[in-house]
Amino acid sequence: MPRDPYIVFAGGGTGGHLFPALVVAADLAERHPGASIVFAGSRRGLETRLVPRAGFPLRTLPISGLAGASPLRRVVAALAAAAATVRCGLWFVRRRPALLVGIGGFASGPAALAALLLRVPTMLMEQNHFPGATNRWLAPRAAAVCVPSEAARGRLGGIGIVTGNPVRPEFAGIGAAPAGARLSLLAFGGSRGARSINRAMVEALPRLAAMAPPPAIVHQTGPDAHAEVSAAYAAKAPELGAEVRPFLDDMPARLAAADLVVCRAGATTLSELAAAGRPAILVPYPHAADDHQRKNAEAVAEAGAALVIDDAALTGEALASSVAALAADRSLRDRMGAAARTLARPDAAERIADVADMVLRGEARDVS
Repeated sequence: MPRDPYIVFAGGGTGGHLFPALVVAADLAERHPGASIVFAGSRRGLETRLVPRAGFPLRTLPISGLAGASPLRRVVAALAAAAATVRCGLWFVRRRPALLVGIGGFASGPAALAALLLRVPTMLMEQNHFPGATNRWLAPRAAAVCVPSEAARGRLGGIGIVTGNPVRPEFAGIGAAPAGARLSLLAFGGSRGARSINRAMVEALPRLAAMAPPPAIVHQTGPDAHAEVSAAYAAKAPELGAEVRPFLDDMPARLAAADLVVCRAGATTLSELAAAGRPAILVPYPHAADDHQRKNAEAVAEAGAALVIDDAALTGEALASSVAALAADRSLRDRMGAAARTLARPDAAERIADVADMVLRGEARDVS
């Protein structure tokens, strides 16, 4: 193993990719005080804010996603991905990494491809139980793949080391739900918000305000929708005194204060809910690659930890009815929270860092 390894984490775009990687990077930095750990990401993702805040250098690439884009945008994005692969290759020739960790997101594929072409030891962090096309292609070529479950491993053709998804340590320390006189409801749609959740919450406001007692609401809207949603709360239900924010930097504290969560079904979000032991109403993002959010949500619901409302069926009435039913049944919420905790893997970051050390020593194999 190199004494002071040069390690590159590539990818990001959303908190779902970044937060797990930052936890693992911090573990590796503690294990290897002389290591140089660098992140590579896009110029528009959350990494531009979160990575420097965590104390790691960031190199950005002019790259964007392909999913859902127009034909012209897809061509432009494909050309940008090719250019990013070349740029990463030149970077790795100038300073060869001891390890490249692909974390998912726009920059992950080009960086991992460049690393594999140059025979740089490469491992992947797959957060989803249903891996996307890029990681399905990369997995047989990587030195190791860390996956959240046996289901994910099976969908990679038996490749992968089951580690679970890492979450920030603050989530594991969250205790029982507050269960005060008012239901504490936390609604969010990920770092960029979710249009359908925002719309349904606004539509549900009259009925939520009519509950006895009405819930205490914290709602993360995403930056683009914040002004519109804030105005709707002020117009429709000012008596609720809801806290409407564009982004929540303190999610562990927000989950600790919540009795019930309304959110998407991204893998990292579900891991955070599991660590915190919080019941949820999940609204899977319908355009996720391979519909993986719906499959993630169904697995959590089967464990008894969540209710699922399809995005197409999400109306204010449907959401308000589900919130009201759970608000009236504390014992059900407690059982759902306990079921969520059974899905947690508190040692996931340590297990992934162990795999990284194996790759650095040239010992890793993709076996469970």
